[in-house]
Amino acid sequence: MQKLFVDTAAWIGLEVTNDEHHSAAVAFRQVSGRGYQWVTTNWIIWETVTWLRRRAGHIPAVRFGQRLLTSAKIEIITVTPRLEMDAWALFQRYQDKDFGFIDCTSFATMKDQALKNAFTFDEHFRQAGFQVLPPTY
Repeated sequence: MQKLFVDTAAWIGLEVTNDEHHSAAVAFRQVSGRGYQWVTTNWIIWETVTWLRRRAGHIPAVRFGQRLLTSAKIEIITVTPRLEMDAWALFQRYQDKDFGFIDCTSFATMKDQALKNAFTFDEHFRQAGFQVLPPTY
C-alpha cells in the first residue's frame, strides 16, 4: 500500500466542520482510506493540537491528540535531530518561499521516507515539489 503524508491543513480540514476545506477533506478521506497508508509526524500532531486548542478549545484538541496517538491506522514518524538539521538546511535554502520550519520538517521527513504525495491544502507542498492531494485543490 502506498504511503500518504498527512499535513496539519488536512487534519484541520477533517476536524473543523466550518473549515473551508472540510467537505473536500472528508470526501478525500472516504476514497483515500482504502488506497493509502496515512503517515504524519509528531510535530504535525503537536501543531494541529495547538491550532485546535486555540480555535476549537481544549477538549477537541485533547480528543484529536488521543485519537491519533492511539490509532493503529496512522503511522507517526518522530522528527529526529537529523531530520531537524535537514529541515534547517531546507529552511535556509528557500529564501524565495515563505515555508515555515514545520513545513520544512515535513519536507525533510517526506524525502527521508521517499514519500511523494501529501494530503494537504497547503500550497507549500506543491512548491517544494510534492504531489498534493486531493487533486482538485
